[in-house]
Amino acid sequence: MKTFEIPKYLNLDGDSFEYLAELQNNILVNQYEEVVLDFYDCEYTNAAFTAFIGALMKICESQNIPIKLRSKKGSKVNQYFKRSGLYNYLVEDEKKYINDNAIPFRKISLDDDCIIDYIEKILSLAPITLTSKCKQQLFKNIFEIFNNSVDHSEAQMGVFSCGHWMPNKKELVFSIYDTGKGIPKLIKSKVDETFTSETALKWALVRGNSTKQLNGGAPRGLGLSDLIDFINLNNGSIQIMSNDILYENKKGKESIKKLQNSIIGTLISIKIVADYEHIYISKREDR
Repeated sequence: MKTFEIPKYLNLDGDSFEYLAELQNNILVNQYEEVVLDFYDCEYTNAAFTAFIGALMKICESQNIPIKLRSKKGSKVNQYFKRSGLYNYLVEDEKKYINDNAIPFRKISLDDDCIIDYIEKILSLAPITLTSKCKQQLFKNIFEIFNNSVDHSEAQMGVFSCGHWMPNKKELVFSIYDTGKGIPKLIKSKVDETFTSETALKWALVRGNSTKQLNGGAPRGLGLSDLIDFINLNNGSIQIMSNDILYENKKGKESIKKLQNSIIGTLISIKIVADYEHIYISKREDR
């Protein structure tokens, strides 16, 4: 049995993303007979990482690696796993622990009509005021990201999402994790095999660029670009960890870092900060 003692804090920073990439790589490369993720001494894990942790357990399950979560009963982390929906997803328990502030952990299916309610839940928890057109645009952007994760990524073990409105921090954080090829590998295979991982990811972030430019007549390649514009306006943040690359955009400042370990697929984490003084409108409304 291999036990991994999770750090005291998992924040939305480069070190935490690097740690998660190393953790996944270590488990899957070594193929341990049994794995324990020990959160006993962990005092805080960001809601954005719940999708990654839940998906990692499913990846291990698909590779016949028994894996367990361990946390101190009654601790903040233990309570969060319950309130986020991760506990109810993993364990058969008639009692539901999910609270109203959660974007519940779930495996995403675009064929499921519940995806509409799921995105509406994200938007309803967003601590901002949107015009009707802006809300429609943001809905389309988020749906495109879900669609890309399911349709483009070639995810073998599914696409997972989770998030939470954190009233004390006055932040809404949610994430989407697909277990597919990863953006750099996909772009290299579909667009230009000479691209580096950094170049491939930058290509994917250019408005209008998509490996499937049209789908049923609808333009693609707008979701991430538009979301980044929105995040900059909101002074929030977006992180994209895919294969061996971590892209971060915080308050309009971009950075790309090459990771020491490559992950399966892509994790997209988005933070929206509370803003009660402004009304957000779509770019197309002011023309």
